Amino acid sequence: MSDERPNAPRAGEVSRVSGQYMGYGLTLALATLFFLLVGWWLDSKLGTTPVLLILGAFVGAGAGFYRLYYYVVIQFRPKPEDSEDAR
Repeated sequence: MSDERPNAPRAGEVSRVSGQYMGYGLTLALATLFFLLVGWWLDSKLGTTPVLLILGAFVGAGAGFYRLYYYVVIQFRPKPEDSEDAR
């Protein structure tokens, strides 16, 4: 008898999927960091400390979260088939 479970994912599949989701998390973190730094730089040029830094952090987090939401939820929604109503 084999010790493998019938529906168990293979090791390569687990590595691929976990790497994919780690990339999504990295995208969220880098988007937040990028916009935070842009806000910090603009604050130093305009003298509006810390308004644009905080705004940049929120914009970056929002953009990163939307991208994460897209990858996890929207991308896997079933696409509507070509309907005959479109004719």
